[in-house]
Amino acid sequence: MVFKVSFASAIPLGAGSHNCGYAFCGVFSSLRLPVLADMFATVIGLWRMQRIRFFDIAKGIAILAVILGHSAIEANLCIPHRAAQIAISFCFSFHMPLFFILAGYFMHPERAFRWAKESRQLLCTYAVTTLCVLVGVTCMATLHHESRALALQTWGMTALYGNGDVSNLTLWPVGFRIGAIWFLLAMFWARLLLHIFAKLPHTVFWVAACFVFGYISSRYVCLPWSVQSGMCAVAFLYLGYLAKKYDVLGRVKRIPYIWVAALLIWIIDVVSFGGMSMAMNDYGSHPVLAVVGSMAGTLCVIGISQLLDHMFLGGGLSKLGQASLAILCVHLVEDDVLPWQMYLGFLRAAFPHMPLVLLSFIVRLPIDLVGAALLYRVPVINEWFYPQLVKQRQLRRSKAMSQACVPCGE
Repeated sequence: MVFKVSFASAIPLGAGSHNCGYAFCGVFSSLRLPVLADMFATVIGLWRMQRIRFFDIAKGIAILAVILGHSAIEANLCIPHRAAQIAISFCFSFHMPLFFILAGYFMHPERAFRWAKESRQLLCTYAVTTLCVLVGVTCMATLHHESRALALQTWGMTALYGNGDVSNLTLWPVGFRIGAIWFLLAMFWARLLLHIFAKLPHTVFWVAACFVFGYISSRYVCLPWSVQSGMCAVAFLYLGYLAKKYDVLGRVKRIPYIWVAALLIWIIDVVSFGGMSMAMNDYGSHPVLAVVGSMAGTLCVIGISQLLDHMFLGGGLSKLGQASLAILCVHLVEDDVLPWQMYLGFLRAAFPHMPLVLLSFIVRLPIDLVGAALLYRVPVINEWFYPQLVKQRQLRRSKAMSQACVPCGE
């Protein structure tokens, strides 16, 4: 008997295609072709997880806001300016909450926690990034004729503690802050906690209690590895999970007035911005408004991203969103290693009529993009920073299996 199945024509399209696809898996299993059945199930799973571009666009906007926000902080330290303060209020009102909410949107906390996958994408990327920081600060110490041993010791302790900002509440003295990659440690803890809470009765109670405990305890002690930041971030993950479960975007599409309400809340939050740092569990002088405003800002950015999805600009922002993890880590390295206060002095002297925050952003963005592009070319490690490469590799392997298994002889 000859079994000849066209792999390309077998991939189902249109309404009800998911069920049709898995029906093919059953056919292959009944024909005693388990390898082909497993391969086809893998492809269908990957096909179902095809990227929704406007979510990548939203992450692209958020990573630009991260770079702009940090540029504004450096510029404001150099020369306080209203433009820098506005940029800080705008960027910090939504960028980190957006990443956590979108991560929760695609989570399946009812499943088992995947230790290997989460460790590669979050803990291993943290380790590689901090190693690059240690190499960088050692090189800078050599260039400035300073003690390499002291630089390694100070920054090594900083990397070990994993704090997003400097605090006098740490368990032992820590001279610096590791910076933006606190996000990786906090994301790891938040995802782990949500997987635990999702299997308990009254999940919302445990999430709320975790947030409150993380928020209050951080007023008395700053624990290492951004544990408390992760305890508060679990609430944002859960919000994203609930948004997917109850089809919030679908409801908003049917009731467009929600966009107007979200925009007004976001504007109020930005105008009355009293500070917000998820890294230190600091939600400013208006904590309720900061949390609600970050949710409203996230919703507005998603709405803007849906509009940009049909424009030329959407393609570039989508690519930034797919590379956001790599861009964040490269940005952290240059932020920690390079003496930006000195460089900003040179930029101000060279371009006295341009806002310093804009100059800083224009200089830093190409560095981060080039670094992320180079990271994409590094074998093995690139899959940690670009998780979509893992799916692409799995898809190529499945296609190779189909070519080997499908054309059967007599």
